[in-house]
Amino acid sequence: ASAQPAPPAASAEPAAPSVARFSLDSVIGVDEFGGENVSDRAQIVIDVSAAVRLGDSWQLYIRPWFRLPRPSSPTAPVPPWEKELYQAGVRYERPGAIATRVDAGYILSPIGLGLLDSRQNLNPTIVPHLAYVVPMPSFDATGPRVSAVAASYPLGAQLTLSTNIWDARAAVINSAPTRVYEVGSSTNPRQTPVFVAGGGITPFTGFRLGASFAHGDYATADEISQPGATGRAVTMVGGEGELAFGYTKIRGEMIRSAFETSGTTAVAREWFVQGVQTLSPRWFVAARQEGTSAPPLVNSIAIGQRTDFKTVEATAGFRVTPDVTLRGSYYAREFYGTTSWDNQAGVSIVWARRWW
Repeated sequence: ASAQPAPPAASAEPAAPSVARFSLDSVIGVDEFGGENVSDRAQIVIDVSAAVRLGDSWQLYIRPWFRLPRPSSPTAPVPPWEKELYQAGVRYERPGAIATRVDAGYILSPIGLGLLDSRQNLNPTIVPHLAYVVPMPSFDATGPRVSAVAASYPLGAQLTLSTNIWDARAAVINSAPTRVYEVGSSTNPRQTPVFVAGGGITPFTGFRLGASFAHGDYATADEISQPGATGRAVTMVGGEGELAFGYTKIRGEMIRSAFETSGTTAVAREWFVQGVQTLSPRWFVAARQEGTSAPPLVNSIAIGQRTDFKTVEATAGFRVTPDVTLRGSYYAREFYGTTSWDNQAGVSIVWARRWW
């Protein structure tokens, strides 16, 4: 499921293009953190989604995204605005005993439950899933750096089937879910087909268990510096769960990624667990703990040690209006190869509006 808005209800009769055929929403988030190893400058994110209904079952959608990031350190200069196109594609939906949906174009990566929190109004905390954003240290000097799972919007096509009890999906995308793919970026990985599948069961309302699988080259032969090398594959296997009851919602996942290298297989693990508790119509609290265990660097001289990346965040939120939400957080992180935690405090304001 992506963060795109649902299409408007189908009209009983064909009609000329009107505002009812279009949907547009925007999210603007501003956050600022203080504490250890962080710039006190604010970060600004603008996330826009637009869709046009072509017929009873068809729609086009697009999602431009802009960010003014905070400097990488308290003394670093302010970086320029980042401009990306997260999603752009066509969707076909058909209801029924077995509901069907087909997406084609630049789509949300089909593996990684944390991507459902990518929009700031949907994220229960302030900080996004950094395990999806921060690449692991190099574990093979002849290949590119990768992530255990990445926040990516690759080119591809996906088929999703669902009933009240089960759901299933299959997709072919143009880059591994361990590499970040950005529309038009000069640093994108070389395109190569990768197969992704997944599914889940919902034995009762509010509870779902799911699994996911992906296989394909995470690096093509052109990206390997070793002479005569062929493409190197990654196999990803994940499990996920969601439980909602009363005013409580809990979600978590674990993904194992096995990478082919010039030597032995390198295994990385990513996981997170988060919970949200609604206290009243305006107040809520949330918490998330996540981490990545990265494989060691292996070369002809020595074998290194595994390193971990860990984060913890506890958040209190207040809905000022249906459109405006304030959040305050305690946040701590431990980077790869370090033994100490950075402790920070942050605040954010998020404005989300559905225009039509």
